Amino acid sequence: MGWKFWKREPNPMDPQQLLNQAHAGSPDRPQDGRPDGPHDRADRAPDRPQDGVPVGVFLLTVEDVFSITGRGTVVTGRVTAGMAEVGDQVTITRAGLPIATSRITGVEAFRKTLTAARAGENVGLLLEGVARDQVLAGDVISR
Repeated sequence: MGWKFWKREPNPMDPQQLLNQAHAGSPDRPQDGRPDGPHDRADRAPDRPQDGVPVGVFLLTVEDVFSITGRGTVVTGRVTAGMAEVGDQVTITRAGLPIATSRITGVEAFRKTLTAARAGENVGLLLEGVARDQVLAGDVISR
């Protein structure tokens, strides 16, 4: 009879308990609760999408597309991995299927002309031989 403040029933939706249960059933986690060492991570799938990209591969996700009369088509976006230089041959893909190939004729970032686009930079790539309507936002430029 009455409230039993001193006796607390466990909450079945407690986040910490759910997390512990999930980790206990996972075969790739150590049972002692310590984080994995660097040698243990090689056998597992990557935790982040960018970790699954091979080293040296250039990837840029297109955010916007412009056309400059007499010059070509400019695609803008953030370089997610790798590096590409002026003169590199690139492939434009949509949903994993190649759409077109082109050559980078210019790289610009915030009104500065660059010779290369590196990972983490917001850049505009001037592409040769690609029409504005061939490239859409969300397409991926890769080398």
